[in-house]
Amino acid sequence: MTSSELDIGAVNDFVQGKPKRVEVNGRALVVVREQDEFYALHDTCPHQGASLSKGHVSGTTLYCKPGESIPYGSDGQILVCPWHGYEYNLRTGRSVFDPETIRVRSYPLRVEGDRVFVKLDPGSGKAKS
Repeated sequence: MTSSELDIGAVNDFVQGKPKRVEVNGRALVVVREQDEFYALHDTCPHQGASLSKGHVSGTTLYCKPGESIPYGSDGQILVCPWHGYEYNLRTGRSVFDPETIRVRSYPLRVEGDRVFVKLDPGSGKAKS
């Protein structure tokens, strides 16, 4: 572990597909576990300041005919804002709708043993155990 990485909890503290708010050195992050991968984003939606940790994880909708079940792409990789439905890619923090201008800062995570560590410098928010 490098000195710029901080322990944010045990692997089992994070429930599959459920956003969790974690405060680290005065910064609020939302952490999501998807299988053996973990993602961390800044916990504030840039649209109007909602806490993204109160949102839900979903996917993007794909084409279907009327009356058919709605299929999802990128299932488990999209964090949806609880207020207005803005969608953010967990891997990049970029908006699904306007990825070049609307984004949330992502943070790199790393799993060591049964602990999850975050580096507060911005970057890719993915960690594998």
